[in-house]
Amino acid sequence: MNTNFLQLGDDSPLSRIKTYFDALQNSADEYFFVVDLNSGKVMLSQNFIRDFSFHDSIVDDFAALLTPFIYYEDREIMESAMSELDSASPGVEVTSEFRLLNRNGEYGWVSLRMSTGVDEFGQPEIVAGVIARMDLKQKADYITGLLNRNAFHVALMKELNSSPDVRGAVIFIGLDNFQLINETYGHQFGDTTLRQIAQDITNILPPDIRLYKLDNNMFAFFVSDVYPEEIEIIFSSIQLCMREIRNIEDTIYCTASAGATFYPNDADDVITLMRYAEVALDFARQKGRDQIAFFDSESYDRWRYDIGMQNLMQNSIARGCEDFFLCYQPQIDAKTGELVGAEALLRWYDRDGSVVAPMQFIPMLEKSRMIIPVGHWIIEKAVSTLKKWHELMPTLQVSINISLYQLEEHMLFEFVKDCLDRYQIDPTRLTFELTESHNIYDWDFVNKQFQAFHDLGIKISMDDFGMGYSNLGFLKNFQCNEIKIDRVFVEDILHSDYDKNLVKYVIMLCHAVGMEVCIEGVEDEATYIFLRDECGADVIQGFYFGYPETEDVFVKRLKK
Repeated sequence: MNTNFLQLGDDSPLSRIKTYFDALQNSADEYFFVVDLNSGKVMLSQNFIRDFSFHDSIVDDFAALLTPFIYYEDREIMESAMSELDSASPGVEVTSEFRLLNRNGEYGWVSLRMSTGVDEFGQPEIVAGVIARMDLKQKADYITGLLNRNAFHVALMKELNSSPDVRGAVIFIGLDNFQLINETYGHQFGDTTLRQIAQDITNILPPDIRLYKLDNNMFAFFVSDVYPEEIEIIFSSIQLCMREIRNIEDTIYCTASAGATFYPNDADDVITLMRYAEVALDFARQKGRDQIAFFDSESYDRWRYDIGMQNLMQNSIARGCEDFFLCYQPQIDAKTGELVGAEALLRWYDRDGSVVAPMQFIPMLEKSRMIIPVGHWIIEKAVSTLKKWHELMPTLQVSINISLYQLEEHMLFEFVKDCLDRYQIDPTRLTFELTESHNIYDWDFVNKQFQAFHDLGIKISMDDFGMGYSNLGFLKNFQCNEIKIDRVFVEDILHSDYDKNLVKYVIMLCHAVGMEVCIEGVEDEATYIFLRDECGADVIQGFYFGYPETEDVFVKRLKK
């Protein structure tokens, strides 16, 4: 028997509650303590003695013993809680949170809860308290019943520390567009679906592999001594089990993407491995979903660069697009060789002041929808510049690229109309060029949006004609004033009968239906003469007549 309890005597509050205290501490992970307010003695649960090397379960100054284990910046939090308890009414709970050193020599967040109990005369007699590790508060996902991210973190750490030669893989599984199921059938059905998926995947995995439920409809597991081919086999089985999720009336098709990373080859710590697995999952989704991708450092470096660029562009947009600027490439009347217009082309300065290639940053703008605020800035800037240039050349035309993402923004038409009104620009001097037309499936929607601009007087053009597929179908579907034939058909036109005839007859076809044709990528005089004399092109654009130029350079053309 503990001699401290003999010294306390049978009438001590700590002695009276010891039986209950022992039962409580043996059935919980939390640290428990009880303070006898008369003697100042403190009774500690056994895990306190185990984890903090306290000499006995009865101590005299609990706060003094615990303080060295509290993170130095948080010690005032503990002192404040104790002071608050002194003035608190019996039964009122005092709480606080601070960082405490754990058995692994690391600081982790804990929550402290204390309240005062009274004797039969209503006088304060004891203080009962509990300290709980916050990472152990929630171990399981309440929908699927699977252990959660915190539990996965702990289990993976244990795996990595199990042997110096340990090797294996961490696999993250993400459900593709699962939000659509919730929106279509409701969250109750979505929760049922998650439970079904969790059970199906668990049944597929070998018995010694545990499935965990992370956040954002994502699952995870790790496998020891495994090769990429074996992981692909496991994932193929997961794909098959997810092909059908049945509702009462419908069959819903739900797919999954996965990312895998290997330890210790890719990394040997929990945080990095989990980050790499999530990055690999993102790679799989970028490649088209419903597939698995393995982490590799080169792709990761590109991914980090892209994320960095995206953050820089977001900051630039927040500052009024200050790092963006427009260049203008001349457009020439093919018959006369005279300047008739310019295409406004977006450019962006990187953090080191270098100009980033459009193909590097414009797809990011579109994917992230940042193209919407940037698109407003492009239109405003181009219109305001055109207003100034009309003082030198009233007939000058400016072309502006418009993507599908911008068309989907319901305020675009009102914004354009407002710009025209504010700058008093003749709408017929503007051309909107539809980019990435081969990715468009709803031509009724696109035509409806562009028709509104056409009604204002703005000309409509199809950019990059010849790229993608079914372009003759596009001519039928898209109601435009002009097409721009892509440079790939011009590069070898003097040496390719196929390209010669293709460009020549496309121009004839467009003219027959009342469309003009602009040819891009013209870089030499011979190509220009052929397109002018043999093909009958209307407008020429290319390095032979001028590179994209900043506003101050381009305006010199107008002053000649």
